[in-house]
This record gives sequence, structure tokens and C-alpha cells, in this order.
Amino acid sequence: MLRSGLAGVLAGLRRLATRYRLATCSAPIRRFGTDLHVGSRPRLWAPERIEIGDHSYLGHEVCIETNCRIGRFVLVANRVALVGRRDHDFKTPGVPVRFGHWIGSQRTPSPYRSEEVFIDDDVWLGYGAIVLSGVRIGRGAIVAAGSVVKEDVEPYSVVGGNPAKPIGRRFTSSEEIQAHESGVQAGRFRSSERGYDHWIVQPGHKRTVP
Repeated sequence: MLRSGLAGVLAGLRRLATRYRLATCSAPIRRFGTDLHVGSRPRLWAPERIEIGDHSYLGHEVCIETNCRIGRFVLVANRVALVGRRDHDFKTPGVPVRFGHWIGSQRTPSPYRSEEVFIDDDVWLGYGAIVLSGVRIGRGAIVAAGSVVKEDVEPYSVVGGNPAKPIGRRFTSSEEIQAHESGVQAGRFRSSERGYDHWIVQPGHKRTVP
């Protein structure tokens, strides 16, 4: 009984920590879904917007320093970074890069201010991956640990390396993808700060017409 009570207290503290970390996110537009988890020591900043969909997870020391839209059921591992590729001007003659124009300037807005990372639903970004602004990661894709993503990633592909290149497919056929998406759409899923053994994982089943 004591152990169960302590687990409940710790779970409650983790929920409060996530709420605090989202509340201290620095972006003019902030939209957050339900059933989210944000790990310790995050850096959440953007010149315009940060959006995170339902049932998504951000691991420890995740760094977001660009506009981003993150979908539902997204798994962002520890130390992943979403960063702007044009945050500092380095092409103005006579101006050292340290003093080059910054993307977050209010006085002189950058033409790249609205550039973003878009991560579709059901994506996994592996440990330490870096995704540059202007990239779209398609639905169901997986990015291997330590990869640097500079170009769009196709849905349900697996990419890895620097720069990231296709190295495989998550599913081998369109029928598998259809069955997976049907199960997700009709299913019931809910995480718990008590741990995975307390999660609700109930995939739906596609109804067939007789």
C-alpha cells in the first residue's frame, strides 16, 4: 500500500513537471494537446510557434529552437534537437557572424522567421537526432539515433546518417500501413506517469463489410 501511494505521488509530480515545462515554453503561439510528457531540462523556444499534438512524448534535454508543429503519438527521444538552419546571418560583409542578424529579432524581422519543422503523426526521432528547419517528416517515419535531417522524410520510411538517407521501411506493404492506421484510428491509447505497465494500449480493428 505504501509503495502504491508513493508511486502515485511521484506520478503526480511528473505530471506537474510537464505542465510547468510547457507553461514556461517561450513562443508567441503555443498549442499543446492532452496526455503529453516532457522530460527534464528541455529548451523550448521559437520565434513564432510551438505546437504539440495529443499523446506525444519529449525526452530529457530535448532542444527546440525553431518553429515546429509536432503531431499526435510522436516519440522524441532524449537530446533530440529541432533547430533553425538560417538563425544567424553570416553573409553581410563587414559584420562578424557573432553579430549577424538573428532570427528572433523584433526590430528587424528575418525573412526566415516563419520557417518551421513539421513532424506528422506517429513518428519516432531517435536519441540525439537533429532536424533542421524547413523539413517535413512524414507520417509514421523513423529517424535513427544521431542522424542529421536536412531534407523531407517520406511517410513510413526509416532514415539514418549525416545527412540522413533512407535505410529501410517501417512496413513492407501498403496493406500493412492501412491495417496499422486503421488500428490506431479506432484504438484507445493513454499513457500513465506510473509507467508502461499502467498504460492503456488497445488497438482497434477494422470492420469488414459482409
